[in-house]
Amino acid sequence: MLPRLRARLDRFFTLPADAAAHPDLVRHFRRNFLANVADMTTWLFGVSFMSVSAILPVFVSRLTGSPIIIGLIPALLDAGWFLPQLFLAPLVERLPRKLPLVLWLGALERVPFALMPFMALWLPSLPSGAGIAVFLGLIAWRALGSGVVATPWQELMAKVIPVSHRGRFFGLAHFLGQLLGIGGAALAALLLARLPYPQNFAACFAVGAAGIWLSFIFLLFTREPALPPPGNAAASPLDRAYLRRLGAILAGNANFRLYLVSRWLSYFGGMATGFLAVYAVERFGLGDDVAAVFTGILFGAGVIGYGLWGAVGDRYGHKRVMTLAVVLWLAALGAALSADQVWGFYAVFALLGLSSSAGTLSDLNLAMEFGPEAERPTYIGLTRTVTGPALLIAPVLGGWLAQVWGYPALFVVSFVLALAGGGLLAWRVKEPRHARTTTPA
Repeated sequence: MLPRLRARLDRFFTLPADAAAHPDLVRHFRRNFLANVADMTTWLFGVSFMSVSAILPVFVSRLTGSPIIIGLIPALLDAGWFLPQLFLAPLVERLPRKLPLVLWLGALERVPFALMPFMALWLPSLPSGAGIAVFLGLIAWRALGSGVVATPWQELMAKVIPVSHRGRFFGLAHFLGQLLGIGGAALAALLLARLPYPQNFAACFAVGAAGIWLSFIFLLFTREPALPPPGNAAASPLDRAYLRRLGAILAGNANFRLYLVSRWLSYFGGMATGFLAVYAVERFGLGDDVAAVFTGILFGAGVIGYGLWGAVGDRYGHKRVMTLAVVLWLAALGAALSADQVWGFYAVFALLGLSSSAGTLSDLNLAMEFGPEAERPTYIGLTRTVTGPALLIAPVLGGWLAQVWGYPALFVVSFVLALAGGGLLAWRVKEPRHARTTTPA
């Protein structure tokens, strides 16, 4: 039994023949794979106690009934992750090693998580407006921290994990993270139900912060080979030559342009995500603990999704996985519109978990595949920063629609926009690993 298991593991970690040109990559591959799987797994366990789709919106609904404020949570988190990435790309391209920058910025990124438990205890004693301002400020800090570390971290992962194994790497890490997240959601449900407000949310956030900082310890075990930077690396994002290169990429790569447009439409189509749990709580008169139940279903479906989508993407291409993500999100919106009992929202969050897992994996991988290797940080940065405004605007617009027209109208508008984005992706965007073009500098 053990020899057979060892043989399977050896096959799993076997790299293609062209990897022999990078002996340091081959030597440290297994260590890097396992260390970064552990990093992502414990990170995802930590954020299961601060779910942006369920727990954080329900916590904020105790401070304010404004859908616009609730919509600002995913808006700030998504925009903070996306918008800064292009501005870091020139620096990342110039660095022979990315890991030191990832560690410094990763430590700063984790500080607001440590402050979240104290914030949960303090905010209810403040006037409503001041409490909301402090909460949104902490969320903005967390979001900006994630955004500035995102480009070097993604380039680090692309550097130490070859394209032949990236889908399986992200899939396994998220699979294990979601599996732990189910246990995290069960513990969160217990804390939210047994402890009085606001101690229940403070306890949730404290356990989550411990998981987030544990992930940093695993990140320290990464071994990154030093590689010389490309000759055309820019000095800054405002360098004229670099700006001309950005324009050449957008003008010369039509497939990449169509992909960016499809993402804009899809992100606007996802504007309803942060309102599903709040709508269910309001419609059926549910308690705080249901936010953890929804999170558990979300993570349970994610276990299935992440166990499947990584291998599917490696074999058939991640564009197909992203198309499936849109189809599943459309099904979730349809279920939310038709649900007349609370169990209907269990199906909604199961579909959302399958959709989110497919979208997360395919989005991480596709951004790494559009451009040549030397320009990969720039393509990653362009993908995030160009589409970032949509993620900032869409949830706020969704909150306004919910406030003026109600949640069902918001779900209908989301459905139409997601359908448009998914159609463009499915029928006009080509799989980038088969249609890659080299853009002149």
